[in-house]
Amino acid sequence: MLWNLNLFVSDFNIQYLYEIGHRVCVTQPRVTGAVSLAHRVAEERGEDLGHSVGYAAGMTAVRTVDTGIVFMTEGVLLREMFASPLLMQYSCIVLDEVHERSQMTDVLMGLLKKIIKKRKNLKLVISSATMDAEFLRDFFNLNDSRERERSSTSVIMSMQGRAHPIDVFYTEEPVPDYVKAAVDTVIKVHENEPFGDILVFLTSQEEILTALDTLQTYAEQNNEKNKYRKQFPSGVQAANMAVLPMYGSLPFYRQIKVFQVGDRNVRKVVLATNIAETSITIPGISYVVDCGFHKLPCFEPALGVESLRVAPVGRDGAAQRAGRAGRTAPGKCYRLYTEVEYEKLPSSVPPEIARSDLSGVLLQLKALGIHNLLRFTFPTPPPAKSLLAGLETLYALKAIDKDGNLTNDIGVYMAELPLKPMCAKMLCNSGDFGCIDEALSIAAMLQVDSVFAKSSRGKDNLNAKVSRRNNFEVAEGDIIMYLNIMDAYLKINSSTDDERRAKKACKEWCQRMFLNHRVMEKACEIRESLEKIIKGKFQLVNKAFEGPDLGTAKCERVMKCVLSGLFPQAAFLTIDSSYKGIRGAVLHISPDSCLYNQQQPKWVVFASVQSTGDKTYMRDMMTIKKEWLLEVAPHYYKEI
Repeated sequence: MLWNLNLFVSDFNIQYLYEIGHRVCVTQPRVTGAVSLAHRVAEERGEDLGHSVGYAAGMTAVRTVDTGIVFMTEGVLLREMFASPLLMQYSCIVLDEVHERSQMTDVLMGLLKKIIKKRKNLKLVISSATMDAEFLRDFFNLNDSRERERSSTSVIMSMQGRAHPIDVFYTEEPVPDYVKAAVDTVIKVHENEPFGDILVFLTSQEEILTALDTLQTYAEQNNEKNKYRKQFPSGVQAANMAVLPMYGSLPFYRQIKVFQVGDRNVRKVVLATNIAETSITIPGISYVVDCGFHKLPCFEPALGVESLRVAPVGRDGAAQRAGRAGRTAPGKCYRLYTEVEYEKLPSSVPPEIARSDLSGVLLQLKALGIHNLLRFTFPTPPPAKSLLAGLETLYALKAIDKDGNLTNDIGVYMAELPLKPMCAKMLCNSGDFGCIDEALSIAAMLQVDSVFAKSSRGKDNLNAKVSRRNNFEVAEGDIIMYLNIMDAYLKINSSTDDERRAKKACKEWCQRMFLNHRVMEKACEIRESLEKIIKGKFQLVNKAFEGPDLGTAKCERVMKCVLSGLFPQAAFLTIDSSYKGIRGAVLHISPDSCLYNQQQPKWVVFASVQSTGDKTYMRDMMTIKKEWLLEVAPHYYKEI
C-alpha cells in the first residue's frame, strides 16, 4: 500500500530514503541544526559537504543541482515554493522537530497538506519526539468525513528513542535565583557524581554569561587544586572542568567546541539556551540541569509590539530536556523547581503562530496565491485579532491593497525578500531615497545579534564600552551606529585585493574595536545576498538628488528611508519619562542602546523590543522628527 504520509515520533535515518532513490529535503527550525546535521550526515557517508549531502540556511547554501539530501531551514523551503509551488524537485520531504511548533512549521504543514492532495506520490515524513502523534495523523488524513473513521491516509510509526534510564530530581523548595541555583548544582554534581558531562539549560545569553563567569572562576581554582589531590572529599575521583557556552549568536567556531571530545579526565559543562533542547545533540551528556524556563516571543495585537518573554516550559519540553541525559548511558536530570510546580505546568506551550506577529507569514501566503487567509488550514488556527493586526500592518506598508490582494510592485518585492515586512519595505523604498547601499547595510545588521563582543572580564567590558562610545555611537541612534560600523568594516575589507590579507585586517580591526568578527562576517554575507536580490533581480537604482551626496542631507534621507519601513513602530516621550507607542504600549529605552545615556529624544522608532520583568524595552532605535511621519506615511498618521 502506498501512503501519502509517514508519521514518525523519533529520529529518522535520512540516508535510507536517499539510497532507495528519493531526493530528500529535511527541514530544521534553526540554522545551527540544519548546518550541523548536514555536516554529520556528510561525514557519516565519507564525503565532502556539497555533493550528495548539502544545506541551505541563513542566506547561505552549500549544494548543487544534483545534491540528493538537502538540509534547510523552514523559511528556505517556503521560498522554494515560489519557484516550484508543488516542490517537484523533491520526492520526499521531512519536517523535523515539529514539536517546536514555530510559525514556519505550522505554515509548512498547512501548505504541504495542500501539496499532497495534488502529488499522490510525494512522501511526507513528520518527525517529532514529544508531540501528539494522533493530532498530526488526523490533520493529514485526506479522507472525507465518512471514510475518516474507517481508514487514514497517514500512519504513525513509533520508535524507541531513549535507550537508557534517567533519574529525575526536584528541589524541596522553590529557588529564588535559578541562575545561582544552576551554578551551585553544577558544582555539587562535579564534586559528588561520577564522571560525565553536564548540560545546563538557561533562558538567554545574559544568564549564560553570568553563570559562565562564576563557573570559570571555580574551574580555575578546582583545576589548580587537582594537581595535589586524586579525590574530592565525597570520594569521587577528582576531575578538571571546562565550561562552554552555547547560544544562537555565538560564533560558529565556538559553537563547535561543545561537540568536540574533551581531554581525558576533563568534565565538560555546557551552558545552553533551548537551542540544545532539540536542534542539536551534544555527545557525552550524563547530567542535565533544567532551570524550568525559556524565552518565548509574544505578540500583543492591541499594542502592536512583539517581545521575548521568559515563561515556564511545558511538561513536553521538560521531558525533552531530561532526555538529553540518556543518549549514551544512564543519566540524571536536576530540575530547579518542585515536583508540585511540575504538575502545574501545561502539557505544552501554545504554538508560536498563536502568540506572534503574523504579518510576515500572511505576506508569504499571499505571494503563494492563498487569497482567503481565513480559510487556510492551519494545524492550530491563530487568534482572529492577530490575523487582523497582520493584515492591517501589510495594508499600512502598501504590500496589499484594500481588497487584500498583493500589490504588483512593492508587495511582490517584499514577499521575495527573506526579511520581516517592515525591513523589506525599507529596502524596497531605498532607491527612492537614493541610499540603496546604506539600506542594505542597515538591513543586514538588523538580522544578526549584537556585534559588540562580550567578555567575562570586567576590564574588557569597560574598554569595550569606551571604544563603542568613542568610535561608533551617534546622537541619531543605534541604527545609524550600525551603518557606521558596517561602512568602516567594508572599507577595511576592500582596502586590498588579497582576500587573506583583507580578512586578517578585518579580524585585527574587530579585536581593537571590541567587535565580534564572526558576527560581522555573517552580516556581510547577508548584505551580499540581499544586494543580489535588490540590485540584480529587482534592478533597483538610486534616484538622483541635487547637491553633494553626503553629510547631513544624505544622513537625513537614510533616516527617512528607515522610517518608511518602521513607521508603525514609532513612539513619543511622555511626561513621566517613558515612551508610548502609537497603539498605546508603554516603552522604555534599552540600557544597551546608545541613546540610553543621552538626553531623551521626543520621537523615536525601533526595530524590536525586549521584555524584562514588568518593563518593555525598545532595541535598535533611531531618533526621528514628528513631521517626518506625516511626510513618509501620510496615510497612517494625521496631526490632531
